[in-house]
Amino acid sequence: MRIRDVVPVRSPKVIEGMKAQRQRWARPGVEIEVVPVEQGPFSMEFATEEVLAGPHVLKAVRQAENDGCDAVVLDCMVDPVLRAARETVRIPVLAPGQSGLTVANLLGARVAVIGMRNGQQLLEEHIRAYGFERRICSMHTVNAPPADLIESKDYCLEIIEREITSALTQHRAEVVLFGCTAMSGYVDALSERFDVPIVEPMACAINMAIALANMGLSHSKRCYESLPRRGTAPGSIDLF
Repeated sequence: MRIRDVVPVRSPKVIEGMKAQRQRWARPGVEIEVVPVEQGPFSMEFATEEVLAGPHVLKAVRQAENDGCDAVVLDCMVDPVLRAARETVRIPVLAPGQSGLTVANLLGARVAVIGMRNGQQLLEEHIRAYGFERRICSMHTVNAPPADLIESKDYCLEIIEREITSALTQHRAEVVLFGCTAMSGYVDALSERFDVPIVEPMACAINMAIALANMGLSHSKRCYESLPRRGTAPGSIDLF
């Protein structure tokens, strides 16, 4: 089985960090391929960057299907162009925002999200769109660039630990969900320090992708209908 992890940014540190971290979910018979977009924004923290990355993410998703991959995961908590990606292909397309929120809400009734300061509003919009707003007891942010998070800087760990403590003591959180996929490297150390589940969203997305592929399931084309072929005109963009 081949699961392709599409990284929607071009930051070298983030790309290399994700290539190393995602292999922890590989196993006999399951290959995790981490492939960055050919072109895209340096980082993915704002809606503008999602729009800039969109065409290149869709190209990468189509290429994954053409290459015979069994599923695709979009490696960013804002789930860049997730709906469009599902309209584009028939293989399962998973994303960490939707997957992480789903898993976190299976584990407790009060979920705290620890994300990045930049892009907090975009993540909150996704939470509302997915219908999880009433299950989120608090939102916390880390004011650090993704490159520092992916390198597991000590000061980032201190901030995350402090925000988790605040979520538990002040907001009675029962589950903690990381709100950025660059935080993957902190989950093991923090899980040992706190007595609540700490949910890493990429683990959720990748393992859901594996499960769906194993079950032979993918998104409904009645919901994510493929685009019909249309005519062309000067300046029009051809999806195909």
